[in-house]
Amino acid sequence: MRNSKPEESLFSSAPEMRGQPGRLGRTGGSQPVRHVSTRPAGTPDVCVYEVGLGGRLDSTNIVEPEVAVITPIDFDHENFLGHSIEDIAAEKAGIIKLGSWVVSAPQRPEARAVIRRRAHELRARIVESEAIWHLGEVTSRDGRYRATASPAEARDFSLSEETPVDEAFVSASPNGETWSPDTGRREISIAPGLPGKFQIQNALTAATATFLLGKRGFAITDDAISAGIASARWPGRLERLSDKPAIYLDGAHNPAAARELRDFWRENFAGSRIILIYGAMRDKAVDEIAGVLFPMAARVILTQPRQPRAISAPLLAEMTAGLARDPATIADPAQALEHALDIAAPDDVVFVTGSLFLVGDLRRYWRTRPAVRA
Repeated sequence: MRNSKPEESLFSSAPEMRGQPGRLGRTGGSQPVRHVSTRPAGTPDVCVYEVGLGGRLDSTNIVEPEVAVITPIDFDHENFLGHSIEDIAAEKAGIIKLGSWVVSAPQRPEARAVIRRRAHELRARIVESEAIWHLGEVTSRDGRYRATASPAEARDFSLSEETPVDEAFVSASPNGETWSPDTGRREISIAPGLPGKFQIQNALTAATATFLLGKRGFAITDDAISAGIASARWPGRLERLSDKPAIYLDGAHNPAAARELRDFWRENFAGSRIILIYGAMRDKAVDEIAGVLFPMAARVILTQPRQPRAISAPLLAEMTAGLARDPATIADPAQALEHALDIAAPDDVVFVTGSLFLVGDLRRYWRTRPAVRA
């Protein structure tokens, strides 16, 4: 939804942004960048609705969007969305409206086919972010990544009844309109403030959606886009709480997010001793997540978030038996963290993951925790 306003209103609060582009690439969500900038009078320039679950049947789906964004689709909430990528993608693609603008992040082939087919059926204009950008060399420092992006060559695919589904992408409309980034644009600096290499693709997806907003009437500069990406913050997403030992909170709670976290460890903590605090909800793929993360940790501490749906720490120990080296079971999250700190050397790294509820519990605890022991 929109309220047509000038650029300075839309991006005036960029330093206060929380969640753009956020964890767009980490979960299979149908969610655009999450940021609402308002004028003093309270009239929003842009309202961004994040889908709660799925898309097709979500309450947010009554909205007729200026631009809809489908982020990378993977397994999550299978009991509600289906047990195959195709089923889940069909639910996510439910946010596509007749003749609408849609941005799709890089997808698995089976998810991409479902999204393209749905866009074709609804005569939607779909833009795949990976098809329209050329990404330069990616560099990193302290877990944060940066690159430059420039427009790729325009792809001229017009949508008609005869257009094969696998060609109805980059952008097409019933009158043959095609879209690509303005070829006169400079290279854009992509330097997310959020850690993790996957944030580069998230940022490109967000930039693509923002360019489409520009096509819909907002005058947004490249510098404004870069500034928004750089200033993004999201607590609990690879959030570093302290040093020596380093403590990270990360809400990874599905297999795709676990793989991203594993890659972050490999790229930034190769050779480091990792102490993992893990807790999960009952509907999560614990065996698959544990299989990805536990073998890489020197110590695993199993705990449970303070939520009725949490798996008890003893049951979690049974479910993951044999996957962890030297596991410990400590039901109380705060005590689990204190135990991790007791056994950690200054150069070790403590990661808390498995549930956003657990991350929230320990983030609150850390903010009120007594002074660090001598």
